[in-house]
Amino acid sequence: MKAFYKALCLLVIAGLLSLGVAACGSSDANNDQETNSAASNKVETNPVGIKLIPATVTNVVDGDTIDVEINNKEERVRLLLIDTPETKHPSKPVQPFGPEASEYTKRTLLGKQVGLELDVSERDRYGRLLAYVWLDDKMHNEVLIEKGLARVAIFQPNVKYVDRFREKQHQAQKKGVGIWSIENYVQEKGFNSNTQQKQSNITNKEQNDEGTQNKSCVGKIKGNKNSKIYHIPSGAHYDEVADHNVVWFCTEDEAQAEGYRKSQN
Repeated sequence: MKAFYKALCLLVIAGLLSLGVAACGSSDANNDQETNSAASNKVETNPVGIKLIPATVTNVVDGDTIDVEINNKEERVRLLLIDTPETKHPSKPVQPFGPEASEYTKRTLLGKQVGLELDVSERDRYGRLLAYVWLDDKMHNEVLIEKGLARVAIFQPNVKYVDRFREKQHQAQKKGVGIWSIENYVQEKGFNSNTQQKQSNITNKEQNDEGTQNKSCVGKIKGNKNSKIYHIPSGAHYDEVADHNVVWFCTEDEAQAEGYRKSQN
């Protein structure tokens, strides 16, 4: 009988040990599932801790509108809280500093991996995504304002950075850069077409005067007053320089003597 009871005790102990191991294994499995779930819900952020949607810029429409690819899907994005002068409006002419804003956005963002930060409203009435566009730790919307290539444009309820943008705009106004270099050009709801026409007339007169002075030039060289870059007739961006921003040179030496550097394209 003693042998029987001893064997029975051993079986009970073995059973208890087996249940303990199984319980531990179950606990470890649950922990692994929780870890994997947390990883799948991880939110991508930029260096300053902003939640972002990763995207690749595939096309630049103009200074404040771009096309991006998100998860193999093409989306049009309208940059929030800013407005750049028109370059492709169906009923408006190209506006001063519109080409410069478009060119800067293209040069900075095209082909780049960016992060899109949403505000309250995800889309506008045209179905475009509304976003603040981040490249590393810089927000492109804000940079355009700093450079005088965009004005602050408020469309409720997306106003997360409005105070910050207004401060940057105030600084650009004080410096008189870009759109702020033309008196009464920037208005509360857009850009003054009368000022634009006046500026165009002045530009045409300047071009006519310079054309008379340089009528002996055989391949005219375009200098961009804003960027201090000159373009030769065969250059890729020769025709993109805005008329109001052109200064003409007869030779490259003449352009370089005035502090201009040659376009790399």
